[in-house]
This record gives sequence, C-alpha cells and structure tokens, in this order.
Amino acid sequence: MSWLLRNGEVLAAVDERDTGWGQPIRGAMVKRGPSLVHTFGCHDTREMAWCHPSRTPSGDECLTVRRITVLRRRRIAGVSLKGVLVVAHAGAFERWDLHVGDCLEIKDT
Repeated sequence: MSWLLRNGEVLAAVDERDTGWGQPIRGAMVKRGPSLVHTFGCHDTREMAWCHPSRTPSGDECLTVRRITVLRRRRIAGVSLKGVLVVAHAGAFERWDLHVGDCLEIKDT
C-alpha cells in the first residue's frame, strides 16, 4: 500500500486501481504520464492537483502542486501530457489544506 504525504504528514492512502472512474475514490488516485480524466458515470465531483516532479530543499523527490481544479459530474478535464495528477473526492483538498506550491510525496509500505 502507498501513502500520500506532505511534510511527513499522511494525507491519504493511494488507491491502487487503474480503472473504474465511476467508482468512489478511497483516499487519492495518482495518474502518471499522459492522462485523460473524466467524470462520466461518476456520482460525485472530483478534485485534481496538477503536479510536477521536483526536489525538496533537502534533495528528496517530491511532487510540487502547480494547479488545483474541480471537475464536476459529466465533464472532461484537460489532458495531462506530462507530470502527475492527484485525483481525490470533492472536499478532500480542503480537509488536507492542500495549496499550490505544496510538495507531496508517495511512500510505499
């Protein structure tokens, strides 16, 4: 199992499945590389953090949040050709207090 962290604080479990956009997200989904995200068949709104791989001041790898968007039901988001998307259930980013510029890490257990 993987975890999404910010400054050592666990924000959510990373949902490992790669299909089933219509299913509820438990924690967060992480999409790498070219990705097309949609909410057709979903029963809720999704939040997306558009991230770019970078390094912390101490040299550790992280994902820097560049943009945060909300994807309502029956919509298609812009295509992410490079970088990483972190997708979560509506309201998760507010609970996590996620902001542009935050450095996220994905740790395996």
